[in-house]
Amino acid sequence: MSVSSPAGPQQVTDGPYPDWRRPFLIQLAIALLIVTALQAARPMVTYRAIALGAGTLEIGLVQSAFSLLPALLAVPMGRWVDRVGEGRFLAVAMALMGTGAFLLALADSLVALAFGLLVMGLGQITNLVAGQTMIANRGPREGRELRFGWYATVVSVGQLAGPAIGAVLAGGAAAAAIGARPSQVSAAAPELPVFVFSAVLSGVAFALALFLPHRRPRPVARDAGELPLGIVSATVRVLRRPGMAAAMLVSITVISSVDVLIAYLPAYGELNGLSVETIGALLSVRAASSLVSRLFMNKMIGLMGRQWVLATSMAMAGGGIVLLPIVNSEPALFGTMILIGLGLGLGQPMTIAWVANRSPRSERGLALGVRMTGNRASLLVVPTFMGALAGAGGLTAIWVALAALLGFGAVVARRTPFDELAAEGPHREPDGGG
Repeated sequence: MSVSSPAGPQQVTDGPYPDWRRPFLIQLAIALLIVTALQAARPMVTYRAIALGAGTLEIGLVQSAFSLLPALLAVPMGRWVDRVGEGRFLAVAMALMGTGAFLLALADSLVALAFGLLVMGLGQITNLVAGQTMIANRGPREGRELRFGWYATVVSVGQLAGPAIGAVLAGGAAAAAIGARPSQVSAAAPELPVFVFSAVLSGVAFALALFLPHRRPRPVARDAGELPLGIVSATVRVLRRPGMAAAMLVSITVISSVDVLIAYLPAYGELNGLSVETIGALLSVRAASSLVSRLFMNKMIGLMGRQWVLATSMAMAGGGIVLLPIVNSEPALFGTMILIGLGLGLGQPMTIAWVANRSPRSERGLALGVRMTGNRASLLVVPTFMGALAGAGGLTAIWVALAALLGFGAVVARRTPFDELAAEGPHREPDGGG
């Protein structure tokens, strides 16, 4: 994890945290553990809800509990992280994740199941805000894309591993229950090992979080008589920084595209006679392609520059999506999904770095919280709009609209520089790694 310059490798410190490599490696391990735990547990929540008698509406309400607190608390969570420090919040996040998984294991009603998922959702948003803020703050500024690229790569590995491990554990529990007397089989038997597994992984992540730095950030100097801004005013100030609104727009475009693709690809499969296994394989290919693109992100940035890499990746994804109504064979469909995955893989790490580069250190947690709030809101609005569009023009209208949205985002990314930190007046702090 060295940073190269024309004179050779240099170690660049970041304010009071000169050794940023060790905490970063710990964060990668935590991210792998916690994403694996989350991705293993969440599908099992649906199966557990069905076992408890839930219908389609009840399943939706239970699963929505996971996003309720993140949508409400992302921005204030960012402010708290800026004031208290990232390390303490990461430890709290791991404790919440483990507690939520333990509650899921004990849940014997839909309300209890929703509450366990609610606690896990709170842990996840705490982990995201604190973790991304720590990655942005601790280490050289010129290496942020590389650090966020590694972080996103590890997250992709967890997203691939979690569901597979959960399925194996649940399948093993179900197989072990075959032939047993009803009194010997718990109603939660297939899902219980998965929830316990998630709780254990969260506990290991909590132990690792204790080794992270827990120093409070330096206080921010203010003009005489200046009062701290409220949440709304601070959010508006974040969005008014040059380039920040564009960064949020591009982030929302990428996140929404991934969500709509996952939501409507099964309907595309039903319409075209594709099996459930084929659709699952297509989604896995998309995730694996995104992982590959993140591995080479830093080299591409060095060759093309940040704006061109981000704009080209979004245009590539849009071009792949607009081909979906046209391709008529499974090999061509898999090739199209590789193209889409390669394009969508770079949006998340690059927009996180974009937001961090446009924010002073004292408000990076707040800015990243605003980004997450926008992403969560888009996951409610965009799929609903696409559903209405599909009712009027079919699935083809969705793919065309999604491709147009990505094309618009590519133009915004190309025309908006995001390397420079905007002037902050009295709030500007030196960017320790810059």
